[in-house]
Amino acid sequence: MNDYMTMANYTDRAIGLFIERLKQSGILNNTMVVVTGDHEGLADARSMLCDTKAGKGIVSDQQFTPLIIINSPVGMRYEKVMGQVDIYPTLLSLLGLDNYAWKGLGRSILDPDKKAFAIDPNYKVVGDAGDVSDEELRFAKDAWTVSDMIIRCDYLGRMNEAVCQKSAFTGRR
Repeated sequence: MNDYMTMANYTDRAIGLFIERLKQSGILNNTMVVVTGDHEGLADARSMLCDTKAGKGIVSDQQFTPLIIINSPVGMRYEKVMGQVDIYPTLLSLLGLDNYAWKGLGRSILDPDKKAFAIDPNYKVVGDAGDVSDEELRFAKDAWTVSDMIIRCDYLGRMNEAVCQKSAFTGRR
């Protein structure tokens, strides 16, 4: 728990310094800063920490990945479940890029029709999927696989052939 809190403190301070430098340089007013992670921070220690005195009330029993958008044109706190596939469409919406050619695989959290569920790395449904059809669930699971391959294979940058071939072959991590 101490290591995790030390890391969180360091990260908060580093982001604060970064934002301060953007202010000092005069570009913060025209800059949207997106902070997210590629996975949640506690991994295998989560269940143990949930049961400790220090972890109760601080550590969630759920695995979530952070998404913080600083200087967003829309001020809000989104408390519902969203998936990694929803980040890209949300950023397009926030940036006003409604006519962008590829809108991603998920739904923007600004879309009033977005359902509050996601698929986790084990292909389990997280959130409220009560009114989600079987077809939507299949699409969401396929979208998670494609999104994971985009991230793992760095399709938007340079490709790591060995990881891509393994991901494509197994369909999973």
